[in-house]
Amino acid sequence: MYNRFLLSILSLLAAVSGFAATRTVTSLNAGWTFSPQYDVTKRPVSQTVDVPHSWNLKDVFEGMRYDRSTYLYSRTLTKDASMQGKRVFLKFDGVNTYAEVAVNQRTVGSHKGGYTAFCLEITDALKDGENKVTVLASNAYRTDVAPLSGDFNMYGGIVRPVHLIVTGPDCISPLDHASCGIYVHQNQVDAQKADLTIETVLSLTKGTAGKSLRVSIIDEKNQAVAEQTSPVSGSVMKQQLTVNRPNLWDGRNNPALYRVRAELLADNAVVDCVEDVTGFRSFSVDVDKGFFLNGKYLDLHGVCRHEEGYGLGNLYNEQALRKDAQIIAEMGSTGVRFVHYPHSRYDVQQYDSLGIVLWYELNLAGPGGYASPGYIKNEAFEAGLMENLEEMIKQNYNSPAICFWSLCNELSFKYDEPATFLRKLNERAKQLDPQRLTTLAICYSQDGFQGITDVFGWNKYFGWYNSSGGIGEFMDNAKQEAGGIPVGVCEYGAAGSHLQHGFEKMVSNRVHLEEYQARVHEDNWMQMVKRPYLWCKFIWQYADNPSSIRDEGDMKGLNDKGMVSYDRSVRKDSYYFYKANWSSEPMVYIAARRYTPRVEALTDIKVYTNQPTVTLYVNGKKIGKAKKDSLGRAVFSNVTLKDGENTIEVRSGKLRDTCKWILDKNAIRSIDQKTNKSLDGAV
Repeated sequence: MYNRFLLSILSLLAAVSGFAATRTVTSLNAGWTFSPQYDVTKRPVSQTVDVPHSWNLKDVFEGMRYDRSTYLYSRTLTKDASMQGKRVFLKFDGVNTYAEVAVNQRTVGSHKGGYTAFCLEITDALKDGENKVTVLASNAYRTDVAPLSGDFNMYGGIVRPVHLIVTGPDCISPLDHASCGIYVHQNQVDAQKADLTIETVLSLTKGTAGKSLRVSIIDEKNQAVAEQTSPVSGSVMKQQLTVNRPNLWDGRNNPALYRVRAELLADNAVVDCVEDVTGFRSFSVDVDKGFFLNGKYLDLHGVCRHEEGYGLGNLYNEQALRKDAQIIAEMGSTGVRFVHYPHSRYDVQQYDSLGIVLWYELNLAGPGGYASPGYIKNEAFEAGLMENLEEMIKQNYNSPAICFWSLCNELSFKYDEPATFLRKLNERAKQLDPQRLTTLAICYSQDGFQGITDVFGWNKYFGWYNSSGGIGEFMDNAKQEAGGIPVGVCEYGAAGSHLQHGFEKMVSNRVHLEEYQARVHEDNWMQMVKRPYLWCKFIWQYADNPSSIRDEGDMKGLNDKGMVSYDRSVRKDSYYFYKANWSSEPMVYIAARRYTPRVEALTDIKVYTNQPTVTLYVNGKKIGKAKKDSLGRAVFSNVTLKDGENTIEVRSGKLRDTCKWILDKNAIRSIDQKTNKSLDGAV
């Protein structure tokens, strides 16, 4: 229901001109000319493209040196009679990772950082008739643009949509860090009432005389449940509203959404109108008890996710974003960590509508286990990140799903000391948004990071990179050393190819067995589920993602720790393990189903399920029943397969799952189905 509500809201927002004739928002995605920046011939090679667009999608699996350079996009923009006396703005939702914008060969602005929007007023740069808009886009290595490095690819281009905004002389400002210009401050929220301050930023060229501002909170029935009109007294207006007995945004239980509308009036006539989506909730984290939403404990678990789609890189694609959100929700996730940069506003709104809590991260990514720096003490670098932080917060301020602003991922002290700058980032984040909590992700040591943010999380891979001890014991010690600051797990897991099969960990970068990946997740979850003080538990990661520094598994250039394959065609065994533990949707799933042929007649059959018992049939013969254990596993021991094809079926009520296994005693024990070669004894 709420997803349909959100889609209707987005349709309304896309047609803002319907609210007031003085504002129009038009897509500028079509008809760009694309060419290399440094082709100085008289007739450089060019092509016509639509944006979102990137020049290095096809070379993503070519290794370390994918194309990081600079290109030009240009198109014609016509100033006609309808724009006379109006103000004109260009809004770019994302140009990766650096942009310079010119109108008629005159620069009108630039932007550092490819994952936040920016907006430029071009009113004075336009002439009547045709105008040429040029965008220089660069993903080249720079020391003043973040991220400096990362275990992901930085696709170059205009990777998100472009909009032309036309308003009257006075408007709700699109220039406050490319936000919607409206900020819903939730002063106090409970089941009885939501006390709100609505802050609206105005851009006035004709003064305040005769002007007023009307703000409204609108429910799913399109009824205004709170409204106030005030005389305009300046460029920033703050109005107090109360919503009685609000329908709370309550996570997966009830992701209730409202619209906030601001209307600028001149002599009682609407001259501009802007809307955004919001929801009302309260949340907190207890050092011993974990995360609470609206005063109730919520086991905050889910996945880490790159804004990355199969064949799309990080190009904005609404269908792909919706599909990923639905797969994540179906898994039973209550939270998601957006990594390692700000994701698009549309992506955020999918999780608003699904009731999934978000950890939302700044584009300050460290090297992890690799050699590159994530932070350098550089004035321009720090200034750019501080601007990205403000954009990230203001552009997503009204989202009910976002509860945590993350400042960084896996910085180290091997290079310049980052703690001083992180404290500045945290201070600015709390000034901009005192209501949400700040966090960061570490993987080395708490030393130097402790006390910078409200809470924090660990990236630890026991059973994969960490061969000794366990995540439970590690986190118990980390909690003791944290000095009263809540701790969580924001990355854990193991690699697993759905084409490589066997039950033991293989000693090779090229061997990532799906069944071993599932075993690692079972071991980790068994320890974490017993520790409610862990305020978050986020798997690395939702789907396999391209990374040019990876040379492992069954495909070069791919990090295959996902629960879902890169092309989204396969949900791995691990996905169904978590669905059995997290989802209330009845399910049964036969694990190790892709491991065929097999060489041993005697085998255990493991089923992931959230049903009390399941019944096993092999080749049509009933074998027996097994009870689900506390981790959603029903195991049938010492089942005998026949030579050749075997049909494995499990039932629980009306639920069915089936697969076929081949028993071939001359086959290889651990198999790569891509090459049909043995994986045993790999080194």
